[in-house]
Amino acid sequence: MPKSTMELKIVALDRVYDGVTAKTLMTWAMEGRIAPDDLVRKAGAQRWRRVGDVPELAAHLPQGLARESAPEGEEAPEQDVDEAASWVVRRPKHRGEEAEMDMTPMIDVTFQLLIFFMLTNSLANPAPIAVPEAVYGRGIDAAGRQTIIVDEQGRYYVGDAVSPENAAASLDALVREVAGNAAASDHALEVIISAHKAARYIKVRELVERLGAVSNLGKVMLGVEEKH
Repeated sequence: MPKSTMELKIVALDRVYDGVTAKTLMTWAMEGRIAPDDLVRKAGAQRWRRVGDVPELAAHLPQGLARESAPEGEEAPEQDVDEAASWVVRRPKHRGEEAEMDMTPMIDVTFQLLIFFMLTNSLANPAPIAVPEAVYGRGIDAAGRQTIIVDEQGRYYVGDAVSPENAAASLDALVREVAGNAAASDHALEVIISAHKAARYIKVRELVERLGAVSNLGKVMLGVEEKH
């Protein structure tokens, strides 16, 4: 580049500086005071050239440089080359710098999952419930009375249904079971005897006599079949 003076136009400031030597321009380029889009030309020439298109200046331009524009409304002298000292270098952001992760949503989700698993586990594995033992044994109705059936064959059943499950093995076994129910009752246990109309009277009488010796026994009543 010839050693003649140059004219420099700072595009961002719309200012022209004349009488600048090539050496000064190279120094400003290395210091980042000149942008690639700024314009230069020889003193007295008509055609401007971009700084980035002038090999001697472009070679001295660092990468990623920018300059700050002058404050709005502030005027600088046209030939005050010291104004270039206000230009600063802005370093480009490194791509390796990552934003910090916010862990708050993840913690909230973790607590919600923990509560969900605690609730589902308690429902799937409920705690054992202490169920009180039955106070009365077999053949006790909802009113707390002992029911006994005598069928036409003279067989005894504990309860209100003739079924193999309710059949008493013998009269002695029946009396022992009624005595156990009476002992477990907190009041005098009443007994209702429902005998089939074809049952022998002796079977019913013998049952009533044996029940008379049972402790804590209340009234012994005979069931009556209603007429239709």
